[in-house]
Amino acid sequence: RRTKIKCGFCWQSSEARCILEEPVDWADGFVVVYNISDRSSFIDAKNILLQIREARMENCKGEVEVPVCLVGNKQDLCHARQVCEEEGRCLAQEHRCHFQEVSAAESYQDISALFTQLIRQVMELLKYRADRRRYSGSKSMAKLINNVFGKRRKSV
Repeated sequence: RRTKIKCGFCWQSSEARCILEEPVDWADGFVVVYNISDRSSFIDAKNILLQIREARMENCKGEVEVPVCLVGNKQDLCHARQVCEEEGRCLAQEHRCHFQEVSAAESYQDISALFTQLIRQVMELLKYRADRRRYSGSKSMAKLINNVFGKRRKSV
């Protein structure tokens, strides 16, 4: 079975606010990455998580929360660390998202596992949404009415 995955990217600098409204509307999951050796990137990640939460609340009332992963990158530069691991964990807990520190320079396996986990969560979410739509009361009622009155049956 094939699934199409769309990616939206957002680069945020200290001079500009990242605009996420469009990707938040169609995204089924998010990966928010910051550099553990750069405090400003952590602050940017925090702002992006807030924007995701605000946009989802505004646009998707009653919708199940989408999977979000907060990733601290450059774990190999721990000697230059400006953001402690506990800060990342606390931020992830606050936003109810998965947290992981990785080093893209040292190994791809952690990153691969992270994306695999995110894709599995998205697939579960999509299945849940499909099941929820399938059992909608109004749609079921419309189908029932159509079955009873919609077709003319030939008498035998």
